[in-house]
Amino acid sequence: MNQNWEMNLGYNLASTVGPLNLERVRAVEKDFQDRDMPIVFDPSYIKHLSDFHGGVPTKRCFKSSKGIEDVIDRFLNFMDYKKNKEDQLGWYNVGVSWSLIVGRLNDYLIPFAALGGGDMLCFDHEKGGRPSVVVWRHEESREDHPVTEYVAANFDEFLTKLYEPPE
Repeated sequence: MNQNWEMNLGYNLASTVGPLNLERVRAVEKDFQDRDMPIVFDPSYIKHLSDFHGGVPTKRCFKSSKGIEDVIDRFLNFMDYKKNKEDQLGWYNVGVSWSLIVGRLNDYLIPFAALGGGDMLCFDHEKGGRPSVVVWRHEESREDHPVTEYVAANFDEFLTKLYEPPE
């Protein structure tokens, strides 16, 4: 496993949502697995969230394989949205976000970051092993027909592609 999560992405720590609860992460994985979805979160992603849970990095721009520039609004979180119903960051919960778009995904795509305009960064678990990173395009996706663009082979590679927005 690479250690790219240690690189400085310029997080404002006030943008994070508090400590990551690994029991909640495992419960979400189990919920997906109970639905016959082969989901195990990448350890590098979990380590990254343990340091910057649900945060907004300064280096938040990247390009897909089509050369389209996207901007991360924020990484999704695993906060207990049921206990924090008044907290709007609950909408950025991995499970909540997934449930809002599940009809336009497939059994291999799991969102992990919100992008501008309603698109999502997703892990694509279809090939097994460490999931690749793709952009899910909400306007082009239809029920049971997700439209994605490749970004990176895995989460570590994805982090190396992030850069600050041009001024």
